[in-house]
Amino acid sequence: MHYGLQQAPPKAKGAVRLAAYNLQNLFDHVDDPSLSGEWEDLKLSVSDDRAKALAEVIRRLDADILCLEEIESREALTWFRDTYLKGMGYNHIESIDAGYYRGVEQSVLSRFPIASPRVFVGTVLDSSDGAGKAAGGESSTAKDDATDDAKGATPVIDDPTKFQRSPLAFDVQLPGGYVLSAFVIHHKAGGEKFNGHRMAEAKKIIEFVQQRLAKDPSANIVVVGDFNATPMSDVRRMYKDAGLQNAYDFRSADDQAAGRDRSAPEAQKQQLYDRYTTHESGRAIDYIMLSDGFASEIVPGSFFVLSSLHPGDSYDWRKDTPPSGYASDHYPIALDFIPRDGAGRSDPPKARRSP
Repeated sequence: MHYGLQQAPPKAKGAVRLAAYNLQNLFDHVDDPSLSGEWEDLKLSVSDDRAKALAEVIRRLDADILCLEEIESREALTWFRDTYLKGMGYNHIESIDAGYYRGVEQSVLSRFPIASPRVFVGTVLDSSDGAGKAAGGESSTAKDDATDDAKGATPVIDDPTKFQRSPLAFDVQLPGGYVLSAFVIHHKAGGEKFNGHRMAEAKKIIEFVQQRLAKDPSANIVVVGDFNATPMSDVRRMYKDAGLQNAYDFRSADDQAAGRDRSAPEAQKQQLYDRYTTHESGRAIDYIMLSDGFASEIVPGSFFVLSSLHPGDSYDWRKDTPPSGYASDHYPIALDFIPRDGAGRSDPPKARRSP
C-alpha cells in the first residue's frame, strides 16, 4: 500500500457514502462486434484476479452511491456486480454509451433508486477563447493520448468540439424526498496539448450545473470522477471559479492542520501528499465537486482516498503487465453526507488551498 488509507473510516450515524472509482477498462468476456481490430474488446477482458482485486477495494470502500469510469457497458457492469459484488445491495445500476470510440463509459452502482439517467453525446462544446482546441489551434489524434489508448493503436481524429466521453447525469432518490443530482465525468486525457479540450468539456458541464442552480439555488449537485487535471490546472480553477466546492476541503482536521505546517519535515509532507494521491502516476486527478447546497451536508473530515495494491515505483502503468492482486491505476475517493436539506446545516471547515 502506498497511496491513500488502507481502511475506510467508519460512517457517521445516518450518513450516506458517495464515492468515485476509475476501474481501468472493465471489459467483460462477451465480444462486442462494434469493437474490432485495434479496438477489439476481448483482448481487454478483465481477468478473474483483477476483478477480485477491484471487488475487494469496493467492499472496503462500502459506498452507498458508487460512480464509476471506464466501464464497457451496462451488461459488463451487471456481470461484474452479479459475479463479484454479491450482497452489497447495489440493486440500482446505470451505464449508457458515452460515444467513445474505445467503448468505455461512465456508470453508477447505487443502493438507492436512480432517476432520469442521460448522456450528452453530440452536444457541441464552446471552443471560444481557445477552449476545445489543441496547441496550435488544430485537431489532434488520439495516438497522443497515452493514458487512454491501447499501445500501437491506429490514430483516431479527436474532435475538440465534442465530449470525448459524454458525462453520465442522473438523480439519486433518497428517503424523505431528498434528491442528489450527479454528473459523472471522465475528462479528455493526455498532456498540455489537450488542455483546451478539457476546458471546453468543463465549461459545458459548468453550464449544465448553473442551469440547474438557476432553477433551484439550494439544489444538491455533485460533479464527480476522473478530471485528468492536476490541483493547479486551468480545469480545476474553472470549477472553483464557478462556485463549486472541493471535497478535498473536507479532509480530516489533523490533515488540514498538517497541510498548513510549512515547518514539517519533507518526509512528513510527502506522506500527507501520498495520502491524497489518486493515480499511479503520483498525481491527484480525481475529484468530487459540490454545489453549496450539497456541501453544507458533508460530514466534516469524511473525505478520503482508499488504497489498493501499489506495484512499486518502477511499475509503468501505461504498458507493464499488472501483478497479481492489482486493481486499477486509480484509487477511489469518497466522502459522507447526511441528507437533511437545510436542517442543522453548518458551514464547511476552513482549509488550506485544496488539490
